[in-house]
Amino acid sequence: MELVVMELFLLIVVVSIVVNQKGTSTLFNYQDVDVVGVASAYIGYLALAVLSHVHIRGLFPFPPPLARLVTILHIVSIPLLIFIWMNSIEKRLLSKRCYSLFSWVQGALLVLFSVASFVDLMLNRLYVFSWEQMIRGGWGIPLMLGLSTFFVLVELGSALVKWKLIEWHERAIMVLTALFLLFSLILFETFRQPYMLSLSSAFMLLLSFLSWQRKELLLDWLTRIPNNQAFQGALKHAIDSNSHKTILLLDIENFRLLNERYGEDGGDAILYSFAGFLKATYEQAEVFRIGGNRFVLMFPLLTHNELVREVNLIKDKTAKGCSIGEMQVSFHVNIAIVEIPLMKNTVDEVVESLSFTMTEIKEKRRQPVIIFNQKLTGVRQRRLDILSILRKALMEQDMIQVYFQPIMDVDDNKPVAAEALMRLQDERMGIISPGEFIPLAEQAGLISMYTEIMLQKVCAFLIAHPSIQERLSHVSINIVAEDLAVGDIACKLLDILSQKGIDAKKIGFEVTESMVLSSNPIVAKSWQALQDMGVRFFLDDFGTGYANLESLVNLPFDVVKIDRSVVSNTTNSYELLSLIAGMLQRLGKEVIAEGVETLEQLEMVKSNRISYVQGYHFSRPLPPGEFLSWLEASSAD
Repeated sequence: MELVVMELFLLIVVVSIVVNQKGTSTLFNYQDVDVVGVASAYIGYLALAVLSHVHIRGLFPFPPPLARLVTILHIVSIPLLIFIWMNSIEKRLLSKRCYSLFSWVQGALLVLFSVASFVDLMLNRLYVFSWEQMIRGGWGIPLMLGLSTFFVLVELGSALVKWKLIEWHERAIMVLTALFLLFSLILFETFRQPYMLSLSSAFMLLLSFLSWQRKELLLDWLTRIPNNQAFQGALKHAIDSNSHKTILLLDIENFRLLNERYGEDGGDAILYSFAGFLKATYEQAEVFRIGGNRFVLMFPLLTHNELVREVNLIKDKTAKGCSIGEMQVSFHVNIAIVEIPLMKNTVDEVVESLSFTMTEIKEKRRQPVIIFNQKLTGVRQRRLDILSILRKALMEQDMIQVYFQPIMDVDDNKPVAAEALMRLQDERMGIISPGEFIPLAEQAGLISMYTEIMLQKVCAFLIAHPSIQERLSHVSINIVAEDLAVGDIACKLLDILSQKGIDAKKIGFEVTESMVLSSNPIVAKSWQALQDMGVRFFLDDFGTGYANLESLVNLPFDVVKIDRSVVSNTTNSYELLSLIAGMLQRLGKEVIAEGVETLEQLEMVKSNRISYVQGYHFSRPLPPGEFLSWLEASSAD
């Protein structure tokens, strides 16, 4: 009676858990474990066990034929449960080929045993029943126990073969499950009672449910492949076990534009399709979606030829694209590649190396595929050093230096304004150019703080030298879209001018062409607030290919600065310079030519009626003291 009560209790508990999980989570969508199969097999085993033991205990006797059928069904349900359970574990451990082979062999043995058992209902050879319809002899039970033991040993062997690739908590569950089941089968053979089998199965099944539920938390909600947390865990495991791996970071380029064009549903369809392709194609790799439009493939260490083949597969797939409704959408993927172990061989080092390599791809725009190597190690280390210096300089602002380059009136060769240029001075690395540290400051979210410091230093210079304000119409400072996108930046900059007592008209902000394309409403609001107070805006680097004529006409730029690449372009006798200068003059724009370095360039600028120039022909950027001396000398001429 106690056995029946226990089995009924276990049946109720497991059914309740399964129903609850099915109603409250996506656990049953977990692709690597047949949760429904294992749970259903266990529920079926318990249901048959209850029926069989109700008859055996005399609580509800069955007619002899039905009693025999229920008993054999109960016996067959034991290896069936163990087969489904062990098979679901082997599916995660073995390659597709090995899994198919082992699954076929085990399945064939189970089918043969099941057919023989049911045929024996008429022969009474495998299972010899007493007149009370209880088994008292035959080879049926030993065969069942042997077959079940074989299934457990196959799972245990698979776990041992893949031991290093399995996380510790999964190792524990796999080994404990195998040992508990083996021990239960031994007790079953010894005492012919399924107490231990029912209890141990329930206990290990509950542990497995918890493990599978934890796996669910490591799955990406959209693509149903492991997420960034899972990648971090797999990477740590690979590093701890000193495994040699080839890791590919895949970034779908311009995914924001795809989202805008096809809508979020269309973007999700692209991600889902691409994830499905990766999972189906790269059986030997671990596939992750680490966020947004980025995926990771983690292979065993690949040879060069293998790597080329895998990369070409990805290119072919993305070139063909995926279907969104009736449309076929192709897209481009950048691929950053890192091979581990690295020098320090830490998770942070690998992740930073992948991110750095992807940044290199996007900045260079020449190679969609880059492998992280020793050369990039030096570049990455320099960038990390500069990032450290950037943070240090915010505390020690003497490291941030201001250089000034004059803007000249070509009619009388007199300075009329100046551009303030930032330099970063470090004891070990020397002077670091803006071309290196400005992009890093933008990426690190530090640029607006540097703009504030720059404005404070320029204001302090103008206060210390009042004659500069009289001689120069303004001093301009470079500013980026990220600056104006900070909600309160306009107030902060205007507060600095107010506190320093500097007329806002004496300050100009130079913005790049790429910033013209920004549709951020905060940028527009900040721009307007500064302009209302008299701050002048200059369109910098015009001619590099971003700005359009509509923006040039509609946005209230006071001055347009023609980029040095146009000024130094001698193709067709400076025809590009002539075309751009003529267009700007017809639009009524004041023009400054940047990068004038030779007399020939100066003469061409003059011949195109450009009144103002800036460049090494007159002066390189100078520190404050030298700039003051240069101004004195230019006044004396």
